[in-house]
Amino acid sequence: MDFLPPPSTQLPPRPYAEVRQQSPQPLGSSPALNSHIATRLNVELPIEVRSQLELFLERLPDPDAIARKLIAPTLTAQVGSVKPNSLPKPKPTDKPLQVSPPKTPPTGNSQDIKPVLQDLAPLLRNLLKVVSDRQEYDINTQVFVAEGNVLIRYKKSELKADRVQLNTKTQEVIAEGKVFFTRGDQKIRGTKLTYNYGNVKGELIKASGSVDLGNLVNSEVSRSPADTATNSITISATGNSDTSDGQVRRFGFVADRLILDGDTWTAENLRVTNDPFSPPELELVTSKATLTPISPTQNRLDLESPTIIFDQSFSLPLPLNSITLDRFQRFAPALVGFDKRDRDGVFYQQSFDVVSQPNLSFQVSPQLLIQRAFSSGQSGVSAFDIFGVVATLNGAFDDGQRLSARASLSGLNFGNLDSILRLNATHSMTVFGNHTLLSQYAFRDRVFNGSLGFQDVNNIVGSTLISPNYVLGDSKISFNYQLAAQLVGAVRDDVGQPNTVGTLVRLQSAAVLSRAFPLFRGEPAPAEKETGLRYSPKPIVPKLDAVVSLQGVNSSYSNGANQAVLYGTVGLSGEVGNFAKDFLDYTGFNISYTQAFSSGRSPFIFDRVADTRLLSAGIVQQIYGPLRFGIQQSWSLDNGTLFDSVYSLEYARRTYAVLIRYNPNQGLGELLLRISDFNWTRPPSNVTNVQNGIEQRN
Repeated sequence: MDFLPPPSTQLPPRPYAEVRQQSPQPLGSSPALNSHIATRLNVELPIEVRSQLELFLERLPDPDAIARKLIAPTLTAQVGSVKPNSLPKPKPTDKPLQVSPPKTPPTGNSQDIKPVLQDLAPLLRNLLKVVSDRQEYDINTQVFVAEGNVLIRYKKSELKADRVQLNTKTQEVIAEGKVFFTRGDQKIRGTKLTYNYGNVKGELIKASGSVDLGNLVNSEVSRSPADTATNSITISATGNSDTSDGQVRRFGFVADRLILDGDTWTAENLRVTNDPFSPPELELVTSKATLTPISPTQNRLDLESPTIIFDQSFSLPLPLNSITLDRFQRFAPALVGFDKRDRDGVFYQQSFDVVSQPNLSFQVSPQLLIQRAFSSGQSGVSAFDIFGVVATLNGAFDDGQRLSARASLSGLNFGNLDSILRLNATHSMTVFGNHTLLSQYAFRDRVFNGSLGFQDVNNIVGSTLISPNYVLGDSKISFNYQLAAQLVGAVRDDVGQPNTVGTLVRLQSAAVLSRAFPLFRGEPAPAEKETGLRYSPKPIVPKLDAVVSLQGVNSSYSNGANQAVLYGTVGLSGEVGNFAKDFLDYTGFNISYTQAFSSGRSPFIFDRVADTRLLSAGIVQQIYGPLRFGIQQSWSLDNGTLFDSVYSLEYARRTYAVLIRYNPNQGLGELLLRISDFNWTRPPSNVTNVQNGIEQRN
């Protein structure tokens, strides 16, 4: 199975027999100049054949559109809306497209001809060109046939085949043999193409092709109201945390039969891979995939028995048969997670679309609380307690406004609703040209604040103005800020009685200055199967970076309290090795130190500055082959406590990875399957972390 594009599209020189040959008009005294024009104007077909071939190539869908409709919905379903190829469906009775013959340029010397040729160049490039070993046209049947190394070129489209037949009556084209259709940089091929460009219907047998996903639009997700927090030196326990880097950007597909019916596409025995090499590490296989437009921004993808095959041996069925493709980001269809605090351990979650409208999406994700179910014999645990649910609402409006809401129930015993429900809702809009105004409400927000651990914020409602990131002149210093006004209800310890919930207005401002210093850049291994792309979707560049940041946060409360903090951070991060050898060929690391200078004290506990000297460090180490082990930890040097840590074990491949991650301090964990360029997101952990005095809300 060959997913790679065919070789060079250049044809070897050969004599061509044309339907008609028109001697070019002399354009000047220069023989070389006349020869050039004769080459560009080498064919004149009957006007009815010419116009119909031009119409056919214009209405034949882009290879890019074909590949995206087969690939983007299947493996990158949440990348964004897959818009149909919006061609009007012409009637068979429509008049053929008429092509005006090129104007004959005036004669004269070569100097007079040059400006004329410059004016003619765009027109000449758009002329139809048909070359083959044999051509014939039957005037009675109105059937044109070209055989032997057929090349039909018009504008940016090119069709190659062993034989091409055009019936100008029925407006049907049949291309057979080694069919190869190109438009721009995109290509698709097959063994037989039958296409009626009058009703925009057809089929391609043994279709294959590829598409570059580098310019696909990412899904729209709500923006965090804490962008000022600096995490530019953090490397996650799974490696580089930059999701836009290190991704396989090209997908290939093979289908036994591709059926085109206007904007509805059906592929039979479809195989899709994101591996540029053969045999592929990963394939998605389905006996039938049908993509049907619902609206200008929505499509529905129906799959029959979809399966993911790993390394040509192990297969995993996908728990879904239908996907709605639109502008919204959704959770992965299945997830195994661990939440000790809310769900008593391991749980399984599966997600379903309930409402899918062009501007609105509603997804429900039932959960089975497995570890709680095994302990259901304990006193006080009922059948309602072993089930949970997460509901997610997303809205996108034409004026750029966004709405998102998420409700999480860690049980179905509604008599305890106040202790099982967590809710947050966010609305964002662009203001002042390039700023974001984000309004948010949260109920029982679970906050993790350093060595103070978990705190519950009963209610918080307010708005935050978030600036874009500015670069100050040529200094390479980044600057951004945010301003917030919120009504907060949370536990206070300034009222005499412990664990008393109070409500105050909080006005908060924050700004950060940061500067990164690249200290070293090595050379990546060659982007080959057994070197730079052996275990990584992109060759790893050995590097060492330093960062310095200065952040100020000021919080004022309606009871007169004030808390002001200045944070200074220095750190290093780097990657060593190419992750291409079997043993100890990759090490990712980071270390940072933060010093805080504070004055005043928050009346709340959840946003109080408790740690003024913090040390964070992490390492990701290749153990053997594709196995990597990672640790990320944070210490409070004020009291010498380790307050946060993440452990991970990853089986990393070029096209996919299996990851187990566990945080014992927060009691959270997950088992993840990551596919390169697969944009389903894992559900947020329902934990808001405080970083440098700012809450990092999902």
